[in-house]
Amino acid sequence: MLAQERHRQILNLIEEKGTVRTIDLANEFEVTDETIRRDLQILSENFQINKIHGGATSLSARPKLQSFIERRAINVEKKKLIGQAALKFVEPGETVAFDSSTTVFELVCALPDCPVRVVTNTHSVIHQLLGHEQIELISTGGRYQPKTQTFIGIESQASLRRHNVNKAFISCVGLDLRQGASEGFEDQAIFKDVLLQTCEEVILLVDSSKMGQRSEYFFAAPEQISCVITDKDADVDFLEKLKGSGIEVVVADGKRLDED
Repeated sequence: MLAQERHRQILNLIEEKGTVRTIDLANEFEVTDETIRRDLQILSENFQINKIHGGATSLSARPKLQSFIERRAINVEKKKLIGQAALKFVEPGETVAFDSSTTVFELVCALPDCPVRVVTNTHSVIHQLLGHEQIELISTGGRYQPKTQTFIGIESQASLRRHNVNKAFISCVGLDLRQGASEGFEDQAIFKDVLLQTCEEVILLVDSSKMGQRSEYFFAAPEQISCVITDKDADVDFLEKLKGSGIEVVVADGKRLDED
């Protein structure tokens, strides 16, 4: 691959994710770390990116806001593994909530027909679970938002407040150690903020590309998150810091960061 084409693809990845790591780019393009560092230096000198220690960020340091359909095509295998790992947290007789993230949707797709109550504002979740006879399916209603395929607004929030949710399965655009989980769409952040007020446990399903990132709207402080489920490519130091703040951490290959 020519350097110019690699630069174009690097810019696309940075626009998509907000932040990228040198080591990940080297693996992606099958080149050395030194080659990627030179690429990033050139892009930085052309005022196309911001160089940071170990990688680069977009000029805004925020990922591009994407539709549900666009997000479904990103990190598919990692999301499937995370969804499978989250299955064991869904227990019969509980009321669980699912957000509009494509990572949580992989959990929904893997969910067997079992006696649980599901509360959601997401069209794709409703459609996926329609044929499950044992699942009591509850839509929060509201105004439909095509880009995120969700029902939002005052009606949706009011409906959500009427339910006692045992576990909320949600994701985010970025997870910051100090400020917590953030969203790119304000309506989604508001919905999740209300959800956190009504639930007993918050289980965050988030792939490694979102670790250390921030988006426009924070909705969950670290102390509000009960558990983080991620993939094996997540930075170990970052996960240990999450664990140190009292958050249970599970990696998608089944390993758990427990005490020795």
